[in-house]
Amino acid sequence: MPSKKQLVQLLATGSLVSPLHYGIYVMNWWTFTNKKTLNKEKQICIPIRLNMRVQLELNRTKFIVRVVSAEDGIKPGYVCESDIATKIYLSASEAINKTYNNLFNNKTRYSGPSVLGFDDENIIQELLSDVLFYPFKITVNKLSILIIELGYSNGNNMVGYRSSFMYKYQDKQSLFVQRIEDKKCHIEIFQQKEKIVHYSDILPIEVWKKTGILKNYNGNVLFGIEHPTTIDILKNCEELPICSMNECDNIEIMNQAFDCHLKRKISVAHLNWHRFFIEWKKQESNIIELIVYFKPLYPSNYEFTDRELCA
Repeated sequence: MPSKKQLVQLLATGSLVSPLHYGIYVMNWWTFTNKKTLNKEKQICIPIRLNMRVQLELNRTKFIVRVVSAEDGIKPGYVCESDIATKIYLSASEAINKTYNNLFNNKTRYSGPSVLGFDDENIIQELLSDVLFYPFKITVNKLSILIIELGYSNGNNMVGYRSSFMYKYQDKQSLFVQRIEDKKCHIEIFQQKEKIVHYSDILPIEVWKKTGILKNYNGNVLFGIEHPTTIDILKNCEELPICSMNECDNIEIMNQAFDCHLKRKISVAHLNWHRFFIEWKKQESNIIELIVYFKPLYPSNYEFTDRELCA
């Protein structure tokens, strides 16, 4: 691989798609890396967004890579738009390397993360700009467990919580998806896209007993709910400022929520954003036409982008 860093330009951020980025095969749609800070290493999670497009210049030739869905959504696919055949590859590096080799008959190789710009802090921030929850990994002995969704607290239950990991079931590599729903804990085991078996019980410990495997582990540990990282993130989420529609008149609460969740996505200074929520509260329907309500708040010549509409 060449030592010279390639300049990558992000042409389109693409989309976060819930069934892909928070679905069964979520682990294939995010890239996990560790970033060193002054005090410790921090886990960074970057989404591989559907229809994101990046451009890089190699040997004075521009290459554009686009992310598509492959294998029925199990994995992302990569198309190099310079490739006449527009073949779908299963890695960005393969898409670039094969196309480059066909054009120049040269075996030079480039890595996937650098091809997508995942070593560029500005590109990373663009891809993360509208991400509300980052899946994260925890390690329990040799098991790497992915926390997909934290859900919400309901007494002692974590309704909506989901996690997953890979392990062998009936001598085949399988995906274990764990979730808390309907006052029960569920374990679903998949091989490829086929669900092999589904267990449920009232507690993680009890439902894991039914599987007959990983008997040396506590079910709460396998679910990931007792891991220090999970506990810390849950605590931080509980401390985030939020407000209900009934609290729109409370400017102090609204300011805290705005500063935390929306301020970084608003490009116009001194915007009367509070007026938007007051008008929304007044109307009878919960559905609101954003552009109609945004126009009076912004300058008359302002052109709206996805940044405002997705905020």
